[in-house]
Amino acid sequence: MYVVMNVLQVPAEGKERMAEMFAKSVERMKQVPGCLEFQFLSAKGADKQIVYTKWDSEESFRAWTESEGFRQAHAHASNNNPATGSQLEIYEVLHGATYDK
Repeated sequence: MYVVMNVLQVPAEGKERMAEMFAKSVERMKQVPGCLEFQFLSAKGADKQIVYTKWDSEESFRAWTESEGFRQAHAHASNNNPATGSQLEIYEVLHGATYDK
């Protein structure tokens, strides 16, 4: 499995707008082959928000980034985007568990 985090630099005044933009991604990412999980995280007291995705493989993630759906999602995102920067972090999951409680 792969975890990909896009760490967005977002000033406090843009966080609400960014959250609204990514709210639409929740349902859209369900349809992406290989995407196991999608979360949009907001760091309290820090000027950053994180797009967290979990993938069944690196190949599935790369296929998404090369897809027409990815291009369309990011073309719309460029309008009124409050992020001032971003950093992509990619991790291979070596150990993990999911707990249903």
